Amino acid sequence: MRKALEVEGYNDIPRNGLYVIGGLAQATRDIPLADIIEDLGLSKQAGGQLVDTLVTRGYLERQTDPQDRRRLVISLSKRGRDAALVQAEARQMVDDSLAERTSEAGMLALRKMLAALIGLGRGGAPDQDRAGQVRVKGVVPILLVSDVRRTAQFFSEKLGFATDFLHGNPPFYGSVSRGVACLHLRHVGQPNFAELAAKERDLILATIEVSDIEALHAECESRGVTISRKLVDQAWGGTDFHVRDPDGNEISFVQYRQVAAGTREAQRP
Repeated sequence: MRKALEVEGYNDIPRNGLYVIGGLAQATRDIPLADIIEDLGLSKQAGGQLVDTLVTRGYLERQTDPQDRRRLVISLSKRGRDAALVQAEARQMVDDSLAERTSEAGMLALRKMLAALIGLGRGGAPDQDRAGQVRVKGVVPILLVSDVRRTAQFFSEKLGFATDFLHGNPPFYGSVSRGVACLHLRHVGQPNFAELAAKERDLILATIEVSDIEALHAECESRGVTISRKLVDQAWGGTDFHVRDPDGNEISFVQYRQVAAGTREAQRP
């Protein structure tokens, strides 16, 4: 679906944006903003930022619910409807290809299984661990930068990240991601860690785990990235290297090495 959308010029849809556009296209009514956020499993802040991005890029229209002015509803704009048609056609091509390789019963069983997986954990109490406490699912580092747009461009052009959103004009908050790794960018008048990072050894503000550290290191070198520390096999079981963003924020990329059973020496996989 992504490839089909890019061919037609819809290459600026952020992560989770396809779900919003596709869901609205299949809905029979305008959807309350709160319902979209809940269905995606996003926080209110993240959901609001996603919708803001889709509105800014012309895919959604947002207005006050005429029946309840305390609520906002979102709907597809013309650009959003056109993108939804491209998405639907691409999805149908996938279905047709699957149908050629399996039976109708198999397709139905697959859909039921996927629906069951999506439904796990919904409709009950908040996600909890065995102790009955709410389970923390992840954390997003926030880098303090002097120019959000410039830093997002650095991560995109030099480190291969995608820009999820830039909020404000000029942007004062943004998000970049590559795979499951995500970093938020926040504008400040003067980054307060840059001077300290220049003095302190290994003042790392974000660590990103990767599957092939040597391949990524070579990729960064080919893109002319200034690498503040070359590849190092660490005693604690990882191989890492560091880069610095335009404001001096130190970012570490690491691959953890396997440790042979019965030994204390870390070996490369």
